Amino acid sequence: MAVQDDNLLSLLLAYSASHRARLLRQPEPATRIALWVQDIFPSLRKALDDPTEIISNANLATAIMLASLEIISPKAFGVAVPWQKHLDTARQIITARGGPQGMRTASRKDKVSSFLWSWFAYLDVLGSLSRPPTSSSSWVLEYETDSDREEDYHIDCVLGFTSRCVRILAKIAELARVCDSERISGINVLVDWKPSTEILKLAAKLDTDLAASRLHPSKPCTHMQSSGEAAYHWDSLEMSATNEAYHWAGAVHLHRRILGKPSTHVDVQNAVREIHGALFKVRRGSAAEACLLFPMFTAGCDTIDERQRNDILDRVKGVEVLGLSQVHKARTLMERAWETGKPWETLVTGEFFG
Repeated sequence: MAVQDDNLLSLLLAYSASHRARLLRQPEPATRIALWVQDIFPSLRKALDDPTEIISNANLATAIMLASLEIISPKAFGVAVPWQKHLDTARQIITARGGPQGMRTASRKDKVSSFLWSWFAYLDVLGSLSRPPTSSSSWVLEYETDSDREEDYHIDCVLGFTSRCVRILAKIAELARVCDSERISGINVLVDWKPSTEILKLAAKLDTDLAASRLHPSKPCTHMQSSGEAAYHWDSLEMSATNEAYHWAGAVHLHRRILGKPSTHVDVQNAVREIHGALFKVRRGSAAEACLLFPMFTAGCDTIDERQRNDILDRVKGVEVLGLSQVHKARTLMERAWETGKPWETLVTGEFFG
């Protein structure tokens, strides 16, 4: 796709150059990146503003990649454009193409649409779970959770978990935003806050759905290409553990942010322990570990045991060397939560935990 689209190819080069510089701890080639991307924004805006223009997969890929680049390398273009802004553009494109349902329908027939939908859904849902309580209610797209097809339990290699899980996490994210706006005042949590009867009803349904999704047998991604039987065994185990970790991370957000339970509550600590258990099944330095920032951050912030905190910190630092700036920001925020004793959602300032 990039070979056939100059803007997307230029952005891919900029993405690669930025990541290479960070990986080698060298200054980013800012001038070269600026030259590569100078025509991207006008072209993308033209596609959105012109009703006669057909919005292509390349347009959507460009918007998603802009958000991704801003997450891993802020200000790579020399200007501060929040990753949320780029993701809003991708959201507009998806809405213009029939919304989530239209994209899901297209993704069943077209591999490119399937890849772009998974990539966007990952950023959209984890971005919404990372957002402060003051964020807009229209942030996360509407994801259907009532459907229950066997294909929903295939682990998506782009997401790292099942498509059933991503839809439940989207609902948890939206409900958490509503509850955070009620229970957090400034940088303080209102200790007397209690969820409403309606919230309790919705949370109970999500808790049931999340448990059912986690316990349902999942199938490894069909794209997995392991070199030998032993490698296939490890890859399958790590993929299953990653899926499990994301489900339990969703449970932490549900109990803590929606139901208002403290970190010390048995339900929160049980979910935290399960995430630690899932991490033990993932090799250090593996590709799977690089996909686990969200569960690691979630568990780390609510881990009480000092030894387990150090283990999480060591894991996050291991991923940090890959040259992704969002990992450093997540680690810094996690350590601030430990130092201050405050919930991370009262300290967040635009970080992305994925």
